[in-house]
Amino acid sequence: MTAEAGSAGSNGKAASVRTDRSNIPTDLVVIGVGVHPNDELAREARLVCAPKGGIVINEYCQTNDPDIYAGGDCVVNCHADHTIQQTFFVPLGSTSNKHGRVIADHIAGKSVPFRGITLTGICRAFNFTLGRTGLSEKQAKDLYPDVVTSIWAGPDMPHYIPQSKPLIIKMSASKTSRKLLGVQIVGQGDAAKRLETAASALYFGATVDDIGNIDLGYAPPFSTPIDPITAAAHVLANKLDGIAKGLSPLAVKQRLDNGDDFILLDVRTPLEYKMMRLRFGNVVHIPLGALREKAAELPKDKDIVTFCKISLRGYEAQLILNAAGFERVSYLEGGLVAWPFEIIS
Repeated sequence: MTAEAGSAGSNGKAASVRTDRSNIPTDLVVIGVGVHPNDELAREARLVCAPKGGIVINEYCQTNDPDIYAGGDCVVNCHADHTIQQTFFVPLGSTSNKHGRVIADHIAGKSVPFRGITLTGICRAFNFTLGRTGLSEKQAKDLYPDVVTSIWAGPDMPHYIPQSKPLIIKMSASKTSRKLLGVQIVGQGDAAKRLETAASALYFGATVDDIGNIDLGYAPPFSTPIDPITAAAHVLANKLDGIAKGLSPLAVKQRLDNGDDFILLDVRTPLEYKMMRLRFGNVVHIPLGALREKAAELPKDKDIVTFCKISLRGYEAQLILNAAGFERVSYLEGGLVAWPFEIIS
């Protein structure tokens, strides 16, 4: 998708962004153009550089000239999982410092290799934390034929803790090996703690099941009894096992945009439904507690997508309907918390 400047409001501030698909009204525009390594000197010195920029180094940060070392923001890095045969340009101060130690040790005769990176990054935008580690869903699908992705949403601490804040975690794995491939986290809660767990798991080649068994620290001021990163791993494991039949918000929105004939089943309480709901005409409201007795009111020859606030009840509703003989049922991953489109409130 390409984008260009749209219109400005009467106060001179951005009012919209025009893309090759539509004109998007906006209150704020963030431009992320990225960075490009300045490897001109290296190329002049006939050092090998990546086609898209960045000096190529080995595990000791040596260039193709063994007497010349390179590190920091002008080099490309291999992935810590060496089965991934490509390099990545991710300029970070943390990686630069690791390079410096590897270079100094090697010059001093101590050969300790730099294994590589897991593409971990984190930032804060207003009161939201955004982080990623490992491969994105697109990167994973370019490298693996059997990628499965799921989305979990929920609080970072028990709901009765005043400081509790929401998180959304997206996790990808290989269906065949169940090996973790990537994690992305966004939210107002403590995303860094969960990102660091995922980065460590990726570094050591953990499976989704391994993450679910890590003995993480628990006390109510720090996490829920099942930590968010553990819960996200459980959801993905259930999806890999064919138990949880989740659809991402983007997949559901695409079906809505295509005009597909299906039911969005809201299983929240009447009060929750009154406070906030989806605006679509195919929404049917049946509280979870009444679903067993009212299931007969739903058609079995039509797709049904269940959901609630975070889709924990949405997942339960999928299982209830499956047990009642409904085969065409899935649930909206992350529920309304992870729904990035319009909500009526």
